[in-house]
Amino acid sequence: MSLPFSPSSIRARAGLQAGLSLISVLVAIVIFSLGMLSIASIYTMAVPAVTANEAATDTAAFGNQFWALLQANPGLVNTLFGASPASGTKVQYQVSSQSAAPTSLQPLLTNIFSNGQTMLPNASVTITANNGADGNACSAATPTTTLCGITLNIQWQPNSTTTRSQTYNYQVGF
Repeated sequence: MSLPFSPSSIRARAGLQAGLSLISVLVAIVIFSLGMLSIASIYTMAVPAVTANEAATDTAAFGNQFWALLQANPGLVNTLFGASPASGTKVQYQVSSQSAAPTSLQPLLTNIFSNGQTMLPNASVTITANNGADGNACSAATPTTTLCGITLNIQWQPNSTTTRSQTYNYQVGF
């Protein structure tokens, strides 16, 4: 009679399991490799998202800078559009037309078009005069009586197939 843990029974069981540990190690390596590939895939999707968020954050700073310009100098509306612009009158700037912009607008456009840290690729800036908050047409005869709705739209192309834009609406005057 043989004992359940006799040397011959242990050797017989070991012979049946000889390749099992090698297979389990190979399966573990395959599972680990798939996990590493999925982490790399997630990383490659996260990097462009961070860059896109950075550009959107930069446009918020540009919007604040433009609003500060309008608050400090409401006469900028008259400089851009004249004393009584029709609702929907637009002025558009790109890199090639930046020099035609008013002097007070130049630092903002420089940040958008050519500053190495905040530059938006293939950007364009559109400023639109709209009716004032009272519903009447924009009036910009003097800086103290300016009453207009102003829209700032910044567009940029991070690559050849994608166009992004950010729009800000302002009320100049009361």
